[in-house]
Amino acid sequence: MIPQRVSQTWRSKSLPSEARRLQQSWTGNNPDFVHSLFDDDECTEVVAEVAPQFLDDYLSFPYPVMRADFFRYAVIYRDGGIYADIDMECVRPMQPLLSIAPAIFSIEAHVSSRRQRELSYPKPLQIANCIFAAESGHSFLWEAIERSIELVRMRPRIDRSEIEDLTGPHMLTRLFFEKPRTDIAALAQIVLMPPRHYPDIWPLNANIHARHHFFGSWKSSPARRSIARRWIERDRWPNPFPASYLDSTLTKAGFGGCFRQVS
Repeated sequence: MIPQRVSQTWRSKSLPSEARRLQQSWTGNNPDFVHSLFDDDECTEVVAEVAPQFLDDYLSFPYPVMRADFFRYAVIYRDGGIYADIDMECVRPMQPLLSIAPAIFSIEAHVSSRRQRELSYPKPLQIANCIFAAESGHSFLWEAIERSIELVRMRPRIDRSEIEDLTGPHMLTRLFFEKPRTDIAALAQIVLMPPRHYPDIWPLNANIHARHHFFGSWKSSPARRSIARRWIERDRWPNPFPASYLDSTLTKAGFGGCFRQVS
């Protein structure tokens, strides 16, 4: 079973007020969990312990968000539990989800067919890396660690636009779909990753356990993107009343395995 602990990271122990409020949502809804906030130096210590052979690569990553991506795979591989970005809010206790499978990942977005082709995704779905959970030592996390290093080493120079493909959700999504995952549960989007403007009203929010507020996003503002770009990246609103927490399409296809359904 996934341990009852939450790991988060920020550049220092001094959080902005909004981040502090969101962090408190995790402690408030999960008072029996172990809560850890790692600053930059502590993140480096985790990577040095988990993957010392990749420490020099980690330290040479040109963008801080790449180190944050890499750290999250390493810390959950070491400790198990939940990883959540500092701008994720917990709105319901997470304990009921932890017994579903040895690892749980969320659908982040249902993408258009055009966007699917652009990203070379085998399915019109993106897997989130801003929140996930696993038992310690889970093999998929080690695969993510190794794949990140492999991809970064192939790039003599890295543009900011490549980050998601090297260490972030694009990389994680392609890795997830490379083969059936019999020990991972793919959760329906509504559970952990409802779209940014999804209404927070009952009963539409009855199955939501976490929400992403995007205030710490390293990306450029969506307002700067073209209308076409915003259109193909816009999330469709998911079904607010799934039959279970699991994404039934992926479960039947062998991605996300076949697990006890919790409702």
